[in-house]
Amino acid sequence: MLRFHITKINKSVFTNNINIKSFISKNFILFDLTKVVHTIKSTNFLIFKRHLTFCTKIMDPEKEKNNEEIKNNVLNEVDKKKEKKLAKLAEKEKKLAKKAEREQLKNEATKVIEYISEDINKDNYGYINVKKIKEVMPNIELHNLEEIYNVLLKIDQEIVGDGINVKREDVGAENIGTKNIGAKDVEINESNAQNGITTCFKDTLSYNIKEQKNIWVRGRIHDIRCKGSLAFIVLRYKIYTLQCILDIKNINNDKNMIKWLNHITLESIVDIYGKLIKPSIPIESTNIKYEIHVNKLFCISKTSKDLPFLLKDANMKETSQEGSIKVNQDNRLNNRCIDLRTHANYSIFVLQSEICNIFREYLNKYNFIEIHTPKLLGESSEGGATAFKLNYFDKNGYLAQSPQLYKQMCINAGFDRVYEVAPVFRAENSNTYRHLCEYVSLDIEMTYKYDYMENVYFYDSMFQYIFTQLSTLQKNKMLINIIKEQYPSDDFVWIEKTPIFTYEEAIKMLIKNNKLNLDEKDIFTYDMSTDMEKELGKIVKNLYKTDYYIIINFPSSLRPFYTMYDEKNKKISHSYDFFMRGEEILSGAQRISDVNILIDNIKRFNLDVNKLNFYIDSFAYSSFPHSGCGIGLERVLMLFLGLNNIRKTSLFPRDPKRLTP
Repeated sequence: MLRFHITKINKSVFTNNINIKSFISKNFILFDLTKVVHTIKSTNFLIFKRHLTFCTKIMDPEKEKNNEEIKNNVLNEVDKKKEKKLAKLAEKEKKLAKKAEREQLKNEATKVIEYISEDINKDNYGYINVKKIKEVMPNIELHNLEEIYNVLLKIDQEIVGDGINVKREDVGAENIGTKNIGAKDVEINESNAQNGITTCFKDTLSYNIKEQKNIWVRGRIHDIRCKGSLAFIVLRYKIYTLQCILDIKNINNDKNMIKWLNHITLESIVDIYGKLIKPSIPIESTNIKYEIHVNKLFCISKTSKDLPFLLKDANMKETSQEGSIKVNQDNRLNNRCIDLRTHANYSIFVLQSEICNIFREYLNKYNFIEIHTPKLLGESSEGGATAFKLNYFDKNGYLAQSPQLYKQMCINAGFDRVYEVAPVFRAENSNTYRHLCEYVSLDIEMTYKYDYMENVYFYDSMFQYIFTQLSTLQKNKMLINIIKEQYPSDDFVWIEKTPIFTYEEAIKMLIKNNKLNLDEKDIFTYDMSTDMEKELGKIVKNLYKTDYYIIINFPSSLRPFYTMYDEKNKKISHSYDFFMRGEEILSGAQRISDVNILIDNIKRFNLDVNKLNFYIDSFAYSSFPHSGCGIGLERVLMLFLGLNNIRKTSLFPRDPKRLTP
């Protein structure tokens, strides 16, 4: 070890080899000979010699001791720095290892979450194309929840029919006895099977349920709850719901199924394979009281966009209580496709379809012909300014306010009795709960023998039949109950003999009950308002215990130009309106069938006769006496169910502020 006293140093020489800061602060430093030699070798010796002068003076012992301490301190400081540097490197390597591990786990999780199945025979879960399912299992039998619900009802009836006092929940293969259906009851058409089509008896599902065999079910995911190794899935199809349980402890299930299921979005459509059984604890959240124990779970269509609102919220009971969960009407209508998935909405439009079916069934039974009239007209059908005007090849055209003129022309053509179910258009800027710019009209036109009241009684009998069918058929009763769960209301009531009042009698009832302040001499110039109609409805309900009644003989000034008036008193028309819960749902009248009277009336309404020649000419060739009516489908359903807004019974409503979706 050499010790030198430094008398002169050029800092730049030892920048890479000597701690300059230490040198400057202490004014001297100890050099290891090997370091000096190395420095000399790696540095131009001449430069080194010019900038460093060595002194041969030997330092005293005290200074040597101090230098030794300084040396030790310097070495310790160097060691600490090395340790810190090594620790930092170790920490960095540890973090990088953890990051790599996380990335690996993330990649593995992504593979699970996005797993696509190619073969449902080998896999238990995954996304899959329906064509792939059919390819690997050409004879697959796929069921929906409505089929399952109906089969369980059928099993109930079989048990009751046998006089066995057993609940549906307790039905198992061992309880069915001779009622079990054997494999021989299932037929497969071989030629169809080769083409991927399986033809089975409708009792195949019943057999599989009774024998506790696995079945395939398709539906939407209404709700998911995962708890450790268990997952509870509520499956929905139309108004039917079923609970499915996924237990990964089941020897046949993959442990990754829960991870995959956790990333399936609500409203996605899935196929589930499992056994339908009755749980020991009754299920309150679904209307099918059985559950499926899941063995396989495949998604055939995933919801790729966030829902505008949760279906469970949209299904909530409508109340006026503060703090209750509500999905406002505009949000519902702006996202109508999702809104129509609610149980109440589905039920509403099934009932709407049912009304049309009953309407057609009743009229067809009495030899009516269904017609389809044009909705693009050269002149407004009702006259006035409430028609939508449009450009029709550089001419003025109008959207039909009614099929009125064409119905009558069909009568004059000899059809005798006609009806139509079709949209009509009214350009009324009415933003109320009961008005639409486009609605479905149930229109009728029919001849009579002696008096237009013959037809009034016929229409009344038709409504009585519609109300009865809606209220007594089991399926309709179930749908009405579902609607009332979300939209509570009083039951619609009617009596066997419908009350019929003249317009004059109706106004006098309002005056008598202090609802209207009007001189009796002004009755036939007064147009009953909506509020007065409602008040009259309350009076009739109180007196006659019915929500349904008829008013006839309205003032002629309030009816269209084609309405026949009373020849003894031209102020009174041969017209009629039907009411439900105090609101009009049908408007009709005897039509003018004499061509001369018709022309005079057209002129009296200040309409252009020349524009209606096509209509007038049909009467010039003779016309049977006839009458007709128009019925607002949405309003009938709204009032029968006691709903508070006609937009609830219009599939995609059109009003002055809404033209989409």
